[in-house]
Parts: sequence; C-alpha cells; structure tokens
Amino acid sequence: MSISDVADNAQPMPSQAVPATTRKTVTFTHRDTGQPMTFACMPGCIFDHCYDASTPTHPSDIWCQTERTDVTLPINENGTPEEFRVLGITLNVRPWDAKVSQRLPHASIEVIDDCWIEDLDPDALAHVIATLASRLDVLKDAHAQLIELRTGYEVQS
Repeated sequence: MSISDVADNAQPMPSQAVPATTRKTVTFTHRDTGQPMTFACMPGCIFDHCYDASTPTHPSDIWCQTERTDVTLPINENGTPEEFRVLGITLNVRPWDAKVSQRLPHASIEVIDDCWIEDLDPDALAHVIATLASRLDVLKDAHAQLIELRTGYEVQS
C-alpha cells in the first residue's frame, strides 16, 4: 500500500462545524423518578436524542458525541494484512455521569480497532498529540534512511 492509498482511505472531515453557541435542549423523563429533566446537547453532537426524549431514560444513559472520521491501515496480525481502523477520535460528554470528568467535553481516541484511550481532557489530548508527533519524526527519519539504503542497494545490484 502506498502513502497515496492511505491518504485516499481517509474519511473527509465534516465541512461545517457547529458553532459553540448553538446548543439544542432536550427534555426527557427520568426513568426512576418520572420527573422531566432537561439538558443542553453538546454542539456538533451526532445524536438527535429523539429516543431519549420519547421514552423514560436513566440520566446516566444520556451522552453526546461528535462524528468520527476513520482511516484504516493494513496491519499484519496473523500472517495476512487486514484493514484495521486507526487513530479515530470522538469528542464526548455525559452530562450525568458518575465521573465528574465525563460531564465536561472530553476526547476518546481509538488507537486501533476497539482499543481506546479515553477520558482525555485538553492537556491529556495535547500529550497524546505530542507523543504521536515525536513518533512521526522517527518514522520520517526511518523513511529517509530507507530511501538511502534502497538507492545504495539498487546501485550495487
């Protein structure tokens, strides 16, 4: 697979982000108490919350999530390359989660098919980005070395 194949495999980012001030409100019935509860949906949330609003729901079952863009790479896990999703990201919020950190927008990164780094606040996400950027520099150096080695190898053949 070539670099252009990998780039062609990337899903496009949504063309229009939802402004931070645009927040729809949703009212639902608390499953245990029968009382109405209202929350402001996270901007950019891909869920319409119609089901939450139409049926009694437990507050901890409510969450918002942004659209995820996927890219795959051929990974050889069992002797045959197979396409796996890598480095997908969603932004999420769970307004009534038991963990306070989940009640604020946070990021989840799917490192590889169903293996996640979750509950990332902005500083933690910046750390992941810096870690991946440093590995990207190592890969770029290895790429340059590979070109040099192959050129020398082809000349000697």
